[in-house]
Amino acid sequence: MFEDSRATESETSGSPDTFRVRQVTSQSEVSLMLEWVAAEGWRPGVYDAESYYRQDPTGFHLAEVDGVPVGGVALVKYGENFAFGGNLIMKPAFRGKGYARRMARVVMEASDMSDRNIGLESMVDLQDAYSRVLGVQFAWKNTRFRGVGSNTFTGVKQDDNPAALVPVKEVDFEHLCVFDASVFGTPRPAFLKSWISQPGMVALAAVTTTPAGEDDEHRQETRIAGYGCIRLSVESYKDVNFSRRIGPIFAESAAVGSQLFAALVATVPPGVPYYIDVPETNESAMKLARESVLESVSQTARMFTKGDGGVKCSMVYGITTLELG
Repeated sequence: MFEDSRATESETSGSPDTFRVRQVTSQSEVSLMLEWVAAEGWRPGVYDAESYYRQDPTGFHLAEVDGVPVGGVALVKYGENFAFGGNLIMKPAFRGKGYARRMARVVMEASDMSDRNIGLESMVDLQDAYSRVLGVQFAWKNTRFRGVGSNTFTGVKQDDNPAALVPVKEVDFEHLCVFDASVFGTPRPAFLKSWISQPGMVALAAVTTTPAGEDDEHRQETRIAGYGCIRLSVESYKDVNFSRRIGPIFAESAAVGSQLFAALVATVPPGVPYYIDVPETNESAMKLARESVLESVSQTARMFTKGDGGVKCSMVYGITTLELG
C-alpha cells in the first residue's frame, strides 16, 4: 500500500480535499475503472478486467478524494524488465485540478520501476506532456480502424492459405507463450492464459507442418506461424450494445496475418462494429486495413522510457490492447 494523502484545496468550494492514491484490493475495483473507461467511449473488452488482474494484481491504483474513488491508473509488470501503464482515467468532475498528474507521479515513484522499461499509450496531442511528466519518448503511432460485420466479407484475395487455422487451445500452450513473447517482447503467460479463455473469445492459431526428419518420413512437425483473437467489447456506437475488438494478431508474414484477420472478421455478426489497432510502422498491416475498406477512427502514440520495448512491429497485424500493451 502506498499513499499521497495531502490535503488539496477544492476549486469549487474552497475547502480542503483529502487526496490519496492506493492499490486496488479486488478485481471488482479493476472493473470499476473499466466502467469509467467505457463511459469515455474507449470500448474495453467486456471481460478484460480478469485478464489484467491475473497478470499483476498489484498493478492497479485508485485515486480517492475524501475517501471516494475518483480516478484510476494501471502500471502492470510483465516479467522482470518491463511494465506498461494505461487506463489513466479521472471522473469528469475532478478533472482540471491536477489530480491525474499527481496520481501518475505517485504510482511511478512508489512502484520502484527504475530498472524497468515502461511503455504507455498516449493521445497524439498529449505526447509532450507525458514526456515531460513521465520521461517517456515516442516510438510509433497506432491507428484504430473500424469495420462492420457483413455476410459478404471475404477478406483480401490471395492465391492460397499459407497455414491451417485451429482453435488456439489445440496448440501447445508453452509454444504459444514462446511465440507471443517473441513478438510482444517479454513473456506474459498468466495474462495469455486468461486472455484466450475469456467468455466469447474466438482465438485461432495458424500452424504449418513440415516433415520431422529423414528417419521417419511420415512424422510431421507442427509450428506456430501466427495467432489471433477477437473478443466482446463495450460499445457506444449507434444502437449496438456489444461490439468486437480484434487483438492480438501476431503473424510471421502478411499472408498469415491476412488469413487470420479474415477468419476473425467472419465471426462478427452482420451490422456489429469491430475494431482493430494497427502499428503504422507495419506497412503490410496498414495495407491490409485499407484493402479491407476499414474506417480510420483515431490515432495514438506508443511511448517508452527505454527504446521500443522489443516489440516486433513487423509481425503485429493487430495490437493486443491499447490499455495494457
